[in-house]
Amino acid sequence: MSKYWESYIRSSQFDPGTLLKGIRRERAERSLSEFIQQAWPIIEPGTTYIPNWHIDLICEYLQAVKSGEIKRLVINIPPRHMKSINVTVCFPCWTWTQEPEKRFIKVSYSDSLSRKHNVLSRDIIQSPWYTQNWGNVVQLKDDVNRQNEFKNTRQGMMFSTSTGGAITGEGGDIIIVDDPQNPLMANSETERQNTIDFFKNTLQTRLNDPKKGAIIIVMQRLHEMDLTGYVLAENLGYEHLCLPAEAEERTVITFPVSKKQLVREENDILNPQRYDRESLDGLKKSMGSLQYSGQMQQRPAPADGNIFKKQWLQHYYTQAPHCTMIIQSWDLPFKDSEGSAKCAGFVMGRSGSNIYIFDMINEKMNFVRNAQAIREMTAKHPKARAKVVEDKANGPAIINYLQKEIPGMVPYNPKGSKEERAISVTPYFEAGNVFLPDPNTASWVPELQKDLLIFPKGVYKDTVDALVQGILYLMDKPSQTGPPPDATAGKSSYWRRR
Repeated sequence: MSKYWESYIRSSQFDPGTLLKGIRRERAERSLSEFIQQAWPIIEPGTTYIPNWHIDLICEYLQAVKSGEIKRLVINIPPRHMKSINVTVCFPCWTWTQEPEKRFIKVSYSDSLSRKHNVLSRDIIQSPWYTQNWGNVVQLKDDVNRQNEFKNTRQGMMFSTSTGGAITGEGGDIIIVDDPQNPLMANSETERQNTIDFFKNTLQTRLNDPKKGAIIIVMQRLHEMDLTGYVLAENLGYEHLCLPAEAEERTVITFPVSKKQLVREENDILNPQRYDRESLDGLKKSMGSLQYSGQMQQRPAPADGNIFKKQWLQHYYTQAPHCTMIIQSWDLPFKDSEGSAKCAGFVMGRSGSNIYIFDMINEKMNFVRNAQAIREMTAKHPKARAKVVEDKANGPAIINYLQKEIPGMVPYNPKGSKEERAISVTPYFEAGNVFLPDPNTASWVPELQKDLLIFPKGVYKDTVDALVQGILYLMDKPSQTGPPPDATAGKSSYWRRR
């Protein structure tokens, strides 16, 4: 208890009711979690507030943002776990109780959703509870009091807009990005890129002080290259708080302010009073593993894979048999700029009904580097006679450029979408006909496995596309097992000859 209240108790004007109100006010000022609990009847009348440790954890992260200890924060959490109430609605109101001059910009995927959050914040500020406790600190201005924007007499502001919406002329001390993309549009590459472009080129520039200002992103995961995926992949200095509905492994969580620790055992449920085991199992069935993994587990792809399953990718070889046909398979992009596809190339062979993957390259390259990569792979693997190149993007130009220098440049025109082609080869993986080198001898194998498991939710689909192309080409050709008739003993294995 503060010295003020100790002095008040000793004074002759001591009143228990007033004292209790004062204590509650002080507790709400000190703790965002307490503030939310007290504000709950205003924004959720008739609904019982149910406390849970994850609310306290999020609140400590937000308190660290307010104090300046954290300036960039990403929170990934399932829907219906109070993320918007905690972060977008209550946090700005609580901050104003101590720093009424702070300016907030709130962004969601739709203008109506963003306005709803802003209106709830205003409802709290205009409530008798808030005005009785902090009316001497926060008074709203009559001339700027709209759903999407309101200000107080200390020039503090809360402004809301949609992803891609108008924001010219507005600046904020704290920017809150709450569900920047509609989950129904998660598979639209255009929509995802528009969200990222708005964040990069517009939203980030609206901080009043780039060094002291803060950006908070709170969302459910939708795709490997959603906004969370982008900021984490680019190493932009974001603290990452990820809270899956079910713990996939034993996890020790340290609270950033109090430093207390909490242990989530494997399969531990985030908020069993909200979603118990039966409820989560029902969601898995109704949503499907792909949607459940992203929205509930904060993993853009299920742990055991989307189209390609984890157990299918565990077939390794240390010494491959003789392959009657060995090829290169290439998927070549137009350019190597940010956001462009990668150049993906494989060397693979067929022995009877089995496919053996020998080598892989996967990186961003320009046209000259594309050509050089094919030259290098040809020199490294001279037995790979055909160089199968997808007849799209840079493919035709590369074939025309290299065909007089390198023999066997074969254009390949795939049918159907990337997903359809991938699905068409899954029986070979499921049957154990596709073999990878031992990861201890080929460092690129884990990267390939990751790309296969996350496909088609991954950022780059080129690796999988080039691999699938090579498998389709090889399986479309007749094959015989065993060494060729003129092969001598000791030369029966491509891998041994290499």
